[in-house]
Amino acid sequence: MRKYIAYLLLSAVLLVAGGCGDDSEIFYSITYPVVRIDAEVTLPEPEEPEEPSTGEDSGTEGTEGTEGTEGTEGTEGTEGTEGSEGTEGTEEPVDPLIAQIQAEVAAEAPVQAGGSYRLDFYRYNRGLLTVETATQAGTLTGAFVKEPGATEITLYILGTSSPCTLSYYTDTDGRNKVLLLFDLTETFQERYPEAGLTKVIRREYTSTPTN
Repeated sequence: MRKYIAYLLLSAVLLVAGGCGDDSEIFYSITYPVVRIDAEVTLPEPEEPEEPSTGEDSGTEGTEGTEGTEGTEGTEGTEGTEGSEGTEGTEEPVDPLIAQIQAEVAAEAPVQAGGSYRLDFYRYNRGLLTVETATQAGTLTGAFVKEPGATEITLYILGTSSPCTLSYYTDTDGRNKVLLLFDLTETFQERYPEAGLTKVIRREYTSTPTN
């Protein structure tokens, strides 16, 4: 049913874009070459175990009288442990499930690094989409809808609709470039119902400057 609706929407967009007169002329085009793909995957934070409560009447308060133990504060030599900053460089181990989902997201991306999206506007808010997949699928065509000033684009391709959010990232050259975000949370929640996934976002980094 979802594919059928997407097909009808795609047909409508193509019909409008392919109309006669001025509407059939491209008045604006933009291309997003994809240079890198990764995924943001989040799981619920594990609940911290509750510490057993000690009664207020416990006699441990009597230890305050051992003021002599304040000398332990003088063990400044232990501050040297802060010097073990080298351990800060060690990355925390990635959850195996997160790593697996990240690999699946990247592998299943319709456009791989080296591919691109080309948007040809026939009207102010829609037009034809040409996708260079950089895979065996080759070049694909579809349609898109984007309202002026909006950060959302809906791509219609391969019989499906793919909402995409336009964001940005700072590249190594210091310039802000377009980042395409695809929300795949529902797809992977259905695939891994027991995982409790809270977010799965495919991030496609492009070489297109934001301005």
